[in-house]
Amino acid sequence: MSDEDVTELKARLAALEEENAQLSTRRRRFDGRSFGAWVVVVVAALLLPIALTAFWAQRTLTDTERYVATVAPLAEDPTIQQAVGDTVSAALIKQLDAQTRVSELLADNPKLSVLAGPIASGVNSLVERTVDEVLASDQFAELWVAINERAQKALIGVLEGKDDGAVTLVNGQLVLDTGDLIAIVKQRLVDRGLSFAANIPVPPAADRTIVLLDSPELARAQFFWSIGQPVAQWLIYVVMLMFLGAILLSRNRPKMTIAVGVSMVIGALVIRLALTLGQNQVSYSLQDTPFALAERAFFSILTVFLIDGGRALFVLGLILIVVGWFLSGTKASVATRTALSGVLSGAGGKASSGALGEVGRYVARTTGVWRTVIVALAVGSVLLADSVTGSLLLWTTLFAVIALVVVEFLAAAGRASAEHDDAPAEVAATSS
Repeated sequence: MSDEDVTELKARLAALEEENAQLSTRRRRFDGRSFGAWVVVVVAALLLPIALTAFWAQRTLTDTERYVATVAPLAEDPTIQQAVGDTVSAALIKQLDAQTRVSELLADNPKLSVLAGPIASGVNSLVERTVDEVLASDQFAELWVAINERAQKALIGVLEGKDDGAVTLVNGQLVLDTGDLIAIVKQRLVDRGLSFAANIPVPPAADRTIVLLDSPELARAQFFWSIGQPVAQWLIYVVMLMFLGAILLSRNRPKMTIAVGVSMVIGALVIRLALTLGQNQVSYSLQDTPFALAERAFFSILTVFLIDGGRALFVLGLILIVVGWFLSGTKASVATRTALSGVLSGAGGKASSGALGEVGRYVARTTGVWRTVIVALAVGSVLLADSVTGSLLLWTTLFAVIALVVVEFLAAAGRASAEHDDAPAEVAATSS
């Protein structure tokens, strides 16, 4: 080796060392874009449970039609009927005071006075049976809807600090007035021959109301309502846009897609845990009220949309994790993509002849467009749905994956058909 070769080799080595040093410095340099993406995804993950819960509360409580549709099935729940029936029966029996009334009627006939007790007991039983019949009738179901329609508006008023309507806040208790139901039962008793029931005075508020919630936290709920209501309806959309922005901002989008999916799964689990703790709190709040036995039905029905939303969030998170992994650069994902591509290419090659090959050529030239259309249709179908559920997301994803596989199969058939047609031309050109 000559001196010139040695000098050239040393120069080349020095250049490589300098280039390596520059690359090392570049790798150690602070990457503001990646850092920003991680900050956005962390903030979005923290806001997600709050945003979904606020969105549920806003949709369920402030939308009268949705609220009534949510609580209407409670009219058929036995524990709810028992809670309402006990309150109404007790109020009517107290105001009727059958023992005193019958004793007065029999006062002029001492021999019959011994029957005052059994007769009074029979009257009280008639009241209870009448109340049960009313609660089991369509009339109560209609009245329950009407009461809750007014109650929903009054509940919003309570949260806004207004104490008027069927539902009011009294001494830290959220109470429901059953005056309308008592009036119906009184009329039923009159129709059955108990004429003096028409003169029963209206029970005082303390006897005709049902405590729905007994908790000092109501005042705090009013405070958070006043703060959170203005942002409740759009915060969930902001959070989703933040997740999308984090993916677009990241230099490693598959990895960030997995991070977003994990955030959604954790958010769904947090919501589920909060619901469990919330139900325990409701049980504690209602333990000394007529609704103590009905709290499970009351809580489950009221939070059904939030539960469905949490499940949908969990499913969406799993879907994003799988998509992010499939698009990542791990050995397993690369091997999976390679194997799938090989299968589709082989199947497309076998089906490249005839009309399928012609269609495939067009699809091969416009593959990107077809992929965009399929993804857009999938996203649009979810966004336009009345309610987003886990099953909707799973079926939509399944159909989208099938459609993408069909596109790739047709594109493979088109490429194979084009290669088959080009082969004779290349042979002829080589021969010439």
